[in-house]
Amino acid sequence: AKSQGSGAVLEPNIKTCPGGLRDIHTMLWLARAQGLDAPLSTLISQGVVTRPEAVMLLNSHKKLAAIRIDLHLAAGRSEDRLIFDLQTQVAENMGWRDDAHRIKSEKLMRVFYRASKTVMQLNGILLPMLRGRVYSQANRIVHRIDDDYYQVGNQLAVYDKKLFFRRPEHLWKAMEILQTRNDIITLAPKTLRNWWAASRKINRAFYADPENRRRFVGFFKHGEGLTHVMRFLNLYGALERYLPAWDKIVGLLQHDLFHIYPVDDHILTVLHNMRRLAMDSRSHELPFASALMHAFEKQHILYLAALFHDIAKGRGGDHSIEGIADARRFAADHFLSEEESDLLAWLVEDHLLMSAVAQKEDIQDPDVINNFCERVKTQERLNALYLLTVADIRGTNPKLWNSWRAGLLENLFHAAARRFAGESGSRHVITSRRQQGAADQLTRAGTPEKQQQKLWQALGSAYFVRHELREILWHTANLVHQTEQPQVRSRILPESDTLQVMVFMPNQPRLFARLCRIFSHHGLDILAARAFVTEHSYILDTFIVQIPPKHAAADYPNVQSALEAEINNFIHGYDTTAEHTACGIRSRRSRHLPIAPGVHLAAEQDYPGWYTLEIVAVNRPYLLADVAEVLSDQDISLRYAKIATLDERVEDSFVLFSPHLENPKNQLALKQALLAQLSV
Repeated sequence: AKSQGSGAVLEPNIKTCPGGLRDIHTMLWLARAQGLDAPLSTLISQGVVTRPEAVMLLNSHKKLAAIRIDLHLAAGRSEDRLIFDLQTQVAENMGWRDDAHRIKSEKLMRVFYRASKTVMQLNGILLPMLRGRVYSQANRIVHRIDDDYYQVGNQLAVYDKKLFFRRPEHLWKAMEILQTRNDIITLAPKTLRNWWAASRKINRAFYADPENRRRFVGFFKHGEGLTHVMRFLNLYGALERYLPAWDKIVGLLQHDLFHIYPVDDHILTVLHNMRRLAMDSRSHELPFASALMHAFEKQHILYLAALFHDIAKGRGGDHSIEGIADARRFAADHFLSEEESDLLAWLVEDHLLMSAVAQKEDIQDPDVINNFCERVKTQERLNALYLLTVADIRGTNPKLWNSWRAGLLENLFHAAARRFAGESGSRHVITSRRQQGAADQLTRAGTPEKQQQKLWQALGSAYFVRHELREILWHTANLVHQTEQPQVRSRILPESDTLQVMVFMPNQPRLFARLCRIFSHHGLDILAARAFVTEHSYILDTFIVQIPPKHAAADYPNVQSALEAEINNFIHGYDTTAEHTACGIRSRRSRHLPIAPGVHLAAEQDYPGWYTLEIVAVNRPYLLADVAEVLSDQDISLRYAKIATLDERVEDSFVLFSPHLENPKNQLALKQALLAQLSV
């Protein structure tokens, strides 16, 4: 419990984490307490361990001990935590070097994860074996299952210990029983030992057997107990022998500042999340997603998509593209229909599509929704992609899933569903509908027609393209009687830790950057920002900001009031933003395992002077404000910002207006200035 319950952590304790040195010591101490002295030869002669198991235990101990020794030397003190500060140095001391695919610290961590996994495998066998030498077996309750299997307590056992060697198809038959029987949770120790030994013989001939293929895909079609079976197969190495592509991702950790699990653990966590959506007992967690899952007819395809969506990582190419061949080969070999194969391959190829559109593009723009629907094509695919996206984000890093990101995905889903249901995707029709909705609300509130027309003229037609109806209704209700009066409004979004903030004031240089500094000064993370300039040269900027976890829900109104007070002072001429400079430091992870900043600038087709800017960088205080300062220095108008904060990594998108960027020299100057700022 003290070691955080999982070996798959970013900074594991080599000594005490599950699968660490303490687990090896515990096995040997328990043996010694029973009079079996330390040498492994004694344990072999007593039948506690087999010779292959002893070799595996020694090799794992050697690797873990070597890492621990180098860790002490690199730290210059006793240090059992493989912390970010030391991972690179330890990897270098042990002879690892960066290559085109992986950095040396990732190679080190993979060695650690594989060694600890072997120790956990042996734990599952040796501890029950040692326990069996102490506790009486007289009161065991045994039930016959069939001619080959019987149940002892809550464990599955076989009569013939050579069954798995003589008839390899029983490797999957045992898993089938484990999955379908709720009263059986694992294999008995001696059965597990023989199952594991036989599973190391899984080869192409085993894969080619149609009965084995039907049983394997049957795990996914049955559903219940699927996560338990897949974790078992992964732990004991059977999954990587049956699916050779799986071998490349076992223990593979990516230092991209937002993934926190090795790829194989991440995939199985996504599979676990998908299964929870199908369970009635968990439907209260995500009611909308659970309802979609229960109505989805091909749930086994969703489980398989979870298994294959990242299976091609670590190969150096685009894993979404390279994984298609693996998915199609599996589908053809495991008797899936052409329709099922197409859906599986498409989900693997486009599993990042929905999160990318929701987090990086303006989903209020009808053209964005139309392009998204052209990629998705059908309602069935939309449902499947939404469910996979939810499970994937939640299985990447607990910090990534929040009410705001959930709302983004749901809004995109509903917008696309309306298109598939026949609603017009015409920009003119949609913007007219939005304006009419605002007019109807104002009319019901008794606002004179003349006052409404004055507001529409001030806002201009472009306003209704860039804003969704709920925002429009909120804005217009506050602005209709004060079209030339600076004001700030904010509201706490329902059931969330986010604030929506509206700032309306005469346009001035660097306003966006100065507003961003105010938010950073209050410790608020900017999740999305929309900069808009009205026809009468006022800014109407809308921000979604996240309140930090240190504040309880009861504190949200106080945070809101303090923020509004400072912005009110700002819009009425009391500017203190010059005092708000960068404070705080980056995390150790981002300092010692940074990512290279990236800047991509592209002209928007059919819209001269408009550009899309995308940046990737390490997150830090005041980053967005500093980027906005660079744009102001280059005389570039920022019209929209979509902020995607992925733990310690940011992937931000901006819509810019600047005719002088047509000159390649100006584009180069902008990129250089941004890279200089992102590297700070």
